Amino acid sequence: MTRIGEYVANNGNGANNGVWRASPTDVFSSDIVNMERVRKSNDAKGKFWKPIALLCSVAAILFFICAVALVGLVVVKYVKEDEKPEEGHHQQPQVSVDDSQHPFREEMKDGRPTSHTVDRPKSGLHWPLPSGSMYTSFRRASIATDHGLCSEVGRDVMMQGGNAVEATIASLFCIGVVNPQSSGLGGGFQMTLFNKTTGRCVTIDARETAPASASQNMYVEHPVDASYGYKSIAVPSELHGYYTAFTRFGSGKIAWRRLVEPAMLLAARGFPVSNNLADVLKRKEKHVMIDEHMTKEFVNPVTGRVYEEGDMMKREALAKTLELIGNDSDPIGLFYRHGMAQSITAEFHRNGAHVSAQDLANYNTVVEESPLVVEDLPGGLSMCGPPPPSSFVVLQAIVRTMARFYNGTGAKNLDDPLYYHRLIETMKFTYAQRAKLGDTRFVQSAHELVSKMLTPNFISSIVSRIKDHALPMEDYTEVPMSMPEDHGTSHVSAIDEEGNAVSTTSTVNQLLGSMKISPTLGIIWNDEMDDFSTPGQANLFGFAPSETNFIAPGKRPMSSMSPTIVYSKDGEVKMVAGAAGGSFIISATAQSIIQTLLFKRTVKESLDAPRFHHQYLPHKCDYEQTVPPEIIDALRTRYQQNMTIVDKIASVVQALEVSEDGYIHGNSDWRRKTSTYPSGF
Repeated sequence: MTRIGEYVANNGNGANNGVWRASPTDVFSSDIVNMERVRKSNDAKGKFWKPIALLCSVAAILFFICAVALVGLVVVKYVKEDEKPEEGHHQQPQVSVDDSQHPFREEMKDGRPTSHTVDRPKSGLHWPLPSGSMYTSFRRASIATDHGLCSEVGRDVMMQGGNAVEATIASLFCIGVVNPQSSGLGGGFQMTLFNKTTGRCVTIDARETAPASASQNMYVEHPVDASYGYKSIAVPSELHGYYTAFTRFGSGKIAWRRLVEPAMLLAARGFPVSNNLADVLKRKEKHVMIDEHMTKEFVNPVTGRVYEEGDMMKREALAKTLELIGNDSDPIGLFYRHGMAQSITAEFHRNGAHVSAQDLANYNTVVEESPLVVEDLPGGLSMCGPPPPSSFVVLQAIVRTMARFYNGTGAKNLDDPLYYHRLIETMKFTYAQRAKLGDTRFVQSAHELVSKMLTPNFISSIVSRIKDHALPMEDYTEVPMSMPEDHGTSHVSAIDEEGNAVSTTSTVNQLLGSMKISPTLGIIWNDEMDDFSTPGQANLFGFAPSETNFIAPGKRPMSSMSPTIVYSKDGEVKMVAGAAGGSFIISATAQSIIQTLLFKRTVKESLDAPRFHHQYLPHKCDYEQTVPPEIIDALRTRYQQNMTIVDKIASVVQALEVSEDGYIHGNSDWRRKTSTYPSGF
């Protein structure tokens, strides 16, 4: 090491530079001396030159002002002459259009339009500017979740050789930690998988089931028990579904522990509370405070209030549970039959829950080798998803009906109010059928209705009944029935390097489920019994409950979850989509698919676009406030639609699309106030 102030003879390679390395203090002091000498010299010179410089500056300013004025006069003269209409032509009013606000604006990549470039007419309508959500593009694999941290967890699994199933499981474990208000080990999920090798879809139903002691009248006298507390809990099925998917469809290259570990570390070390979680905790603060275990989990010990956005939150009990699950060679046995099951059933029994040890032991994940598939989409595309209790059959009917109107030929104009009228009418006809659906393993009529809704004739019947005005309520269905609202959910869409795809929606039902947490395991328990219908309990509008969705032992309640995959005849995935948001899931996912596939918009354009929602009951159409007023006026006056403005429709879509250039383009919906984005490589 060279000492400060010594002579350096070489520069490290033997060359003699003859450089004196001075002390930093010496250099700084000598600089100050030199600066002072220069300042005094300049002061002396300035006494002579300052008056002359001032006169020159004034002259330059006057010359500049005169030049600007002259140029202005010339410009005004030419503009006025140019505005005069040519003789013999009618002068048209000029409309200023900002293409960035137009629904047909082009996404650019490297200065070039993307593969979705089409001839897009200019519009005088005022559409919202693009949201701040990230529009991603990856060459080999991608995954989109409800939280950016969890998207990265899934990406890392695929980078290490895991497939889309394993990446999804790891991401869902993560979501259960950072988004406990929506999903987790205390809930259940539905999954759609596309196998690139076989070119076929498979679905996994890991939906919660009613306990063996359940009956359709169990909540008649005490309806609140269905939505709050231990009596509202259905058999938790999330972990059973995870491990079933892992053992049946995993790559074999990734250890089970590897999928659990990231979530375990987040729970143990802590994570920043998102805006969305903080908002839910604020709204649910009273319920959190009245339960000592919820208080321990969600109240910041420093402030004495529920956690706020940006606070670091740990979930230490859940971290220990995840560690046990990750290290066990038989996690289903651990959770549903052995050690952990004993702790769960003791807690349930102590608090009056209906779920028993036998219910846990008897739970079974359903793998459907022949899910719902429709093959009549434009461009030779097919679409697949789960049968009821999923609502995919409703979603596919919306997409296929709109495809009849916009099937690749003719005008496609999203500025045309007729498009939205047709969409609203289609939602009315299809949602009206939803109340007749139920778990097809228990309800034969629901099974028959599903088969009917998949046929081309069913779609043709809807198309023929859509008129140029809204119809009376009774024209959409013979007997109106109500379906309970489902609520908080999370969604994951994934495509791996091999071309396999997974679409998965998970839920604990209402935000924070039953508002009960296991004090020993740190698991938020679901309130899925609230998704069943109960005899005699009409909804707020006086309509009778759905008989096909009444409670029965072992039955799974209807859900809006609609995990969807679109693929081509040659076995290439085209789009993976799904959403969180209760009954809004169906309409939001359908609109995203329609605008991407039929109108050739990017997935970001499709997710950014203002949404409409009509679920037949209540008989009104919600629309987001950013829809241009000209469209709403036309829907009200010309088409007689009953329109209701909302700030935003509570649905959060996660969508991936494989474009013609082979890249996977993705977007995470801006409507959830969480830092989220697709990840990949």
